[in-house]
Amino acid sequence: MEKFFRAFLFVLIFSLLTSHASAAKPSLETKLHKLNEATRKNQGVIELDSSLYDEVTSKPRNYSIVILLTALDPQINCVPCKDFDPEFRLVAKSWLGSGNILSRIYFGVLDFKNGREIYAKLNLNNAPTLFYFPPTTGQYAKEVSEPDRYDFNRRGFSADSFASFLSHHLGTQVPVNRPLNYFAIFITIFFILAGLAMLKLMFSIIQNLIQNKSIWTAFSLITIFIMISGHMWNHIRSPPYIIPQNGKISYITPGFSSQLGIESQIVAVLYCICSFSVVTLIISIPKIEDKTKQRFGVYIWMGVLVATFSLLFALFRQKNPGYPFRLFI
Repeated sequence: MEKFFRAFLFVLIFSLLTSHASAAKPSLETKLHKLNEATRKNQGVIELDSSLYDEVTSKPRNYSIVILLTALDPQINCVPCKDFDPEFRLVAKSWLGSGNILSRIYFGVLDFKNGREIYAKLNLNNAPTLFYFPPTTGQYAKEVSEPDRYDFNRRGFSADSFASFLSHHLGTQVPVNRPLNYFAIFITIFFILAGLAMLKLMFSIIQNLIQNKSIWTAFSLITIFIMISGHMWNHIRSPPYIIPQNGKISYITPGFSSQLGIESQIVAVLYCICSFSVVTLIISIPKIEDKTKQRFGVYIWMGVLVATFSLLFALFRQKNPGYPFRLFI
């Protein structure tokens, strides 16, 4: 009888201890139900406190949970926390809208004012901090002792970077569905319509400019001067503009395989003067009615043309000392 009483007492004490442990530690189904309800209620984000943090991160877990430890109190004035909070909630809301809310991952936020004990336990003295807790049971279980910490310095604070971090862990695409910015759309449409109205009002002026031969002539000549002066070579090779040598400044470097930045500008100016002289002799000089002035103009612009060609010959000889020809200089 005494042995039976002892056995009964042992079974009773064991049952009480087991029921107490079960009451202290909620089952996995209870945790999942609580997570799902909190997720639906708060548009994808579970607002945590210290006890709930310990509960949802405890093992076993057949789900993933990513927790943002932040400090949004105005007295703390954590600017990165304020910047990242809407991006974090955007990813959570996008995941909620993707139809995968009852599986794989949950999103939680623990503010400093609600989780001082957790901050102290984790020895955290900065915010925001983000941890990813993988599942410990089930198909996607991972045997890890510590959660993965999101590196804000390397990845940044954007929702896209955060979603990419989660996609890597989950093996599935985490969406980022930003809401439409109706104000930006309105401004864009407004400026497009305003531009079209302005174009209609100024169409005749723009048409005259497009059909103006002088404008196209000037544009073509400027383009030609830039291209034949060596500007593209400078753009590709990025040579020095000038070279100081023995207390002097070199504007021209000998040889055809090298060039200074200022050389292309000198050549472009000389070609421009030559072209302007020829155009003046062909178009402007014949329009002068006074024969004396006309003859005088011919002499002047022919002199400018010859002098400029002399400078071009001299420049070419400086690049190639073996060149035998010259013109006055």
